[in-house]
Amino acid sequence: MRVLLATDGSKYAEHAASLLARLPHSQPLELAILAVTPLVGFHGSLDVVEWMERNQEAEKQRVAEACRRIEGLFEGADVRLQTIFVNGHPGSTIVAQAEALKSELVVLGAVGSSMLERMMLGSTSDFVATHAPCSVLVVRPDQGESPTHRNLKLCIADDQSPAAEFAIEQLSEFGWGAQTHIDLVNVLLSPLSFSELPVTYDSEELRTDMLEKLNARLDSVQSLSPHVDMHVIEDSHIGEGLVDFAQRRGSDLLVLGNTGRGLLSRFLMGSTSRFAIRHARCSVWIARRQAT
Repeated sequence: MRVLLATDGSKYAEHAASLLARLPHSQPLELAILAVTPLVGFHGSLDVVEWMERNQEAEKQRVAEACRRIEGLFEGADVRLQTIFVNGHPGSTIVAQAEALKSELVVLGAVGSSMLERMMLGSTSDFVATHAPCSVLVVRPDQGESPTHRNLKLCIADDQSPAAEFAIEQLSEFGWGAQTHIDLVNVLLSPLSFSELPVTYDSEELRTDMLEKLNARLDSVQSLSPHVDMHVIEDSHIGEGLVDFAQRRGSDLLVLGNTGRGLLSRFLMGSTSRFAIRHARCSVWIARRQAT
């Protein structure tokens, strides 16, 4: 698998690298560590410009040191590694490099889940998750106990679409461990969602049908881990339902399929994947087939 790991030298990026480093993989990883330094225009007196230039150089050194620490995480692993330093806008640079390298997965850190942090997140992680030509894993700092010292909990959203099937297929390229716990979940829109439309349906019949379809997916999900629970939850908003469910279950990773990066798919993404990226308290994996 070709993976692009983006870093700005922050502890959040190193946390993302740590999660990636501890996931066993059956095939060699072609890992590119991408360090992006934002371009800054210098204006003012000569003293001010010199001071800003010194600070930018110090920032580059800090990022370079962070890259060396990340490289150390993969020592001895079956990884072909390269480190790339680029100046530019973080979001668009990450997307451009993912395209150039034909990456299958982009991994980057997120700062957290407060309102201010989500505003900051929108300029990088949200942009990358929406525009990248491949899957994106946005890693958030752990809530409470570090998963390094316990078994991971995955929440996989399965709406029976080809995108959801691909998400499970891509997850199978990593070894999640026999004790990993997986919640396989689908969302049944509540009658309130259609309150102003002339629509009636039997929610119990739909729930039974959804559970049967989840059960048909059970064999492929159990190839990731034998510990799988199936759930059909009811909510008026799919994204909100998934985020709330993952929080209640203490999930470390919420996994969703996404059909692509065209205008329509990005519009549809706003109600589910983008909502999850912005509001989930756990890490989020948006599975997307490579653009061709």
